[in-house]
Amino acid sequence: MRMRWLGGMLIGLAVCCYAMAAQDNQPELEWCLDHLPDRHDYPDDGLPYGPTVDFMQEVARRAGIRLRFSPNTPFARCLRQMERGTTDVMIRLNGSPERERFMYMIPVDYAREEVLLLRKDSPDVKSILELLSLNLIVIRSYTYNADTVKTLATHRKTIKMDSQDSGLQLLLKGRGDALISTVEIARNRIRSNPFYHGQFKFASVSFDLTEPRFVHLGLSRASPHAHLHQRLADAVQSIIADDLINHYFHQLPSGQTQLETQREAQP
Repeated sequence: MRMRWLGGMLIGLAVCCYAMAAQDNQPELEWCLDHLPDRHDYPDDGLPYGPTVDFMQEVARRAGIRLRFSPNTPFARCLRQMERGTTDVMIRLNGSPERERFMYMIPVDYAREEVLLLRKDSPDVKSILELLSLNLIVIRSYTYNADTVKTLATHRKTIKMDSQDSGLQLLLKGRGDALISTVEIARNRIRSNPFYHGQFKFASVSFDLTEPRFVHLGLSRASPHAHLHQRLADAVQSIIADDLINHYFHQLPSGQTQLETQREAQP
């Protein structure tokens, strides 16, 4: 009996050691991310959390890799690090030829159209033609989806800012007339800063997508783990096949204001 018990312990220990060794052999990729409230909150004194974090951890589990969080890093800096290969992956990226030059772009979800954000006391904007007389604020590091927005982003009255927050602040000061954004990013930034509450509204103008576009998981082509491209793509595809994208990306928090829910259902 004692020998049988000892034999069972040795087998259990061997299995445990094998599992630990297998985990140690898993490649570890760094995810470069910032603080995006309601999606991947990044507290000053803790680890990131939120639905995007849950999604990335599920991708890692299915791909057989380990995920390491970067420090809280501004979006534009993450892109530069991806180009150099000093970080490995990013999530929820719009596609562009420039980004595809230094990243493998793995489609994750359909992209949403952009919106026009105004100060609450500004007159509504209902047509594209009205935009030509406005000082438009765009974010320098963003890739916009709608062809109209791409054209507007180059017109002579465009003001380029480095972040969504700096754009919102410029808009509040009246140094720009409108900010081109997405519902999700605008909503999250406004929710996270009480100073922004009740200060903005969405314009009626619509930026239609001429063809379906996607948001992506990006893997740096200069990363030492670039060879894992297909493994990550297969993991993402299995999540899509299991119909879990809506669970991770479109379950919105409760208690939203009218500004936060307006036009959210549009593709």
